[in-house]
Amino acid sequence: MAASETPISTLPDALMNEVENVALAERRSAGEVVQEAVERLMRIKRREKLYAFGESQTRRLGVQESDFPSLVHQVARRD
Repeated sequence: MAASETPISTLPDALMNEVENVALAERRSAGEVVQEAVERLMRIKRREKLYAFGESQTRRLGVQESDFPSLVHQVARRD
């Protein structure tokens, strides 16, 4: 499959109907609607990965939520 192709033909009928309804309402192609949905999902996944990294770092460093105000002030003073 070429990079520019969207595999919308493999969507379940009910989901494809929703995609087509959105596309019609927004005067876009079904492929554009699917592309936007996938891009949003990828942004969410990247954000979740970043949050998980931050949480693991705070656990590793022993930082508590209550520590953040003073840490922010320390960093702000450096600028």
